[in-house]
Amino acid sequence: MNKIAASLIALCLFSFSLQAAPIKPNQPLHWFGEQSNSYQSSTPYGNNAKAGHYVQSGDAKIYYEVYGSGKPVVLLHGGIVGSMAEMGEFADKLKDNHLVIMVNTRGHGKSDIGTALPGYKQKAKDLHEVLSALNISKTDVIGFSDGAYTGYQFAADYPQQINKLVAIGAGEWAKGFVQGGRKDRNTPLQSVIDLDPRYWAEQAEIRPQHDKMTEWYKQANQQYDQTIVGKSLFQAIHAPVLVLAGEKDMNAPLDTVIAAYKMLPNAQLAIIPGAPHPAFVVNFDAVWACIAPFLGSQ
Repeated sequence: MNKIAASLIALCLFSFSLQAAPIKPNQPLHWFGEQSNSYQSSTPYGNNAKAGHYVQSGDAKIYYEVYGSGKPVVLLHGGIVGSMAEMGEFADKLKDNHLVIMVNTRGHGKSDIGTALPGYKQKAKDLHEVLSALNISKTDVIGFSDGAYTGYQFAADYPQQINKLVAIGAGEWAKGFVQGGRKDRNTPLQSVIDLDPRYWAEQAEIRPQHDKMTEWYKQANQQYDQTIVGKSLFQAIHAPVLVLAGEKDMNAPLDTVIAAYKMLPNAQLAIIPGAPHPAFVVNFDAVWACIAPFLGSQ
């Protein structure tokens, strides 16, 4: 079998695995790992035609949605399998008395992949461009996992624009650390797709460059392998930070979370007993009980 034929077969198999009914505008999307008894908002976060906007950030169009009015707060989802929909319960809690800005990280949802390496400096710049388009001079940020690391970088690079940061599931990150207790980042994309085919089928329908998902996945993992988040970054953050994590988080182990908390000049720490990486999925009430007073305090 020649290389061209093999490539075509692989492409057909990949496309077949992502087949789904067309996603209509304003159709609610599922988040990765969502179960029948999981929280799902009636608002179509990530696919809302009325709330959605784009801003050009360098080589990529970044998609974001805006809800409510009042004091601004940005919601940043996780990486690789992250989406606006996973942050839906936060948005539902906040939008009655806050201006809620939800952002799709480049390569996720309706945002372009771009050609720039998807490091946290680039993601922080993308957020800066969104806020500039909205004429928002200062905001709170709630980030989960990859979104929390973007939050750390944003707080360091744009100190004039950050009010308070809530970082969920994001600790110190030594070079070469691989989340989830894995030895390396060689897990094929198809194996990740097989964990939740419904989620990936919907994403293939809404992503502007779904045909480049394998390339994007490889690029993201290469970037993660080079990532270091440590003392120099944490000590450059002077905004108040709530470092929050599940006790059983395997992506941000407890010792790395506590290390980050200790290195931050102005931080609080909250650990949700028995909770995994997406602590807010299994115990939103406990997570919210930590976040609400933090954001509400002066």
